[in-house]
Amino acid sequence: MKIYIPVALLSLTACATLPEAAPQTLRVMSYNIRYANDADRPNWGERREALAKQVAFTDPDILGVQEAQPVQVAYLAAQWPGYDHYGLGRDDGVNGETTTLFWRRDRFETVSKSHQWCSPTPDRPGKGWDAAWPRTITRLVLRDRLSGKVLDVRNTHLDNEGAVARENCAKQVAGIVVESGALVIVLGDMNSGPDSAPYRVLTGDALGLKDARKAATVDFGPPGTFNGFDLSATQGEAIDHIFVPRGLAVTRYGVLTDSFSGKVISDHFPVVADIRVD
Repeated sequence: MKIYIPVALLSLTACATLPEAAPQTLRVMSYNIRYANDADRPNWGERREALAKQVAFTDPDILGVQEAQPVQVAYLAAQWPGYDHYGLGRDDGVNGETTTLFWRRDRFETVSKSHQWCSPTPDRPGKGWDAAWPRTITRLVLRDRLSGKVLDVRNTHLDNEGAVARENCAKQVAGIVVESGALVIVLGDMNSGPDSAPYRVLTGDALGLKDARKAATVDFGPPGTFNGFDLSATQGEAIDHIFVPRGLAVTRYGVLTDSFSGKVISDHFPVVADIRVD
């Protein structure tokens, strides 16, 4: 059963069951899960179970994660046996953080999957322009068995330091040729707010997308999506986004501020959108 959790500071053990989503609704989630840094409080070992349960409860059809190291992807894949996943390490295609996509195996047929580095040489490992780190784009083309639609999904994590790199990587995301007849969905940690060049690129005419949050009939949750492991840090700028075709209706959007034992689950709050694809 599809369950939606528009929650703020809601315990994972006390969540109410909400109406089932219609079959023509697609639930998309973006989550910077924070890399496995032992110095974090809480660290990955302490928070991973809560994160896996939070996503399982939210029950997305498609999930894009950022900063996900291979050890984290392996753990999460084991907790979510109903999902397939794809993403390559940013360092050399194997090691390093990934922008992995997870998708529900029983709902989607995989048409293609591909990977690029954000740089002038996208087929080779490396960083581009003024970026502090290598950055990647994970792309997945899926056929939805319920709606019959083809989805062209792109997940990325723009650089935290390089303004030129952020804009150029957004242009690279927007410049990928769209699968014929497909609905494009772009998601990720853009390290950029609504008043920024990357945001304008991704909501421009190249892909014809809109911010799912601004389009949602119901928008729940705080404005900020980065919390720095401070559960009360909710009033910042939204830097995690989901962009969807302008012609599609977005019924619900949420910034999820779940916690466990008074601790935040990651240094970003995940975002989730319910999109009508009929």
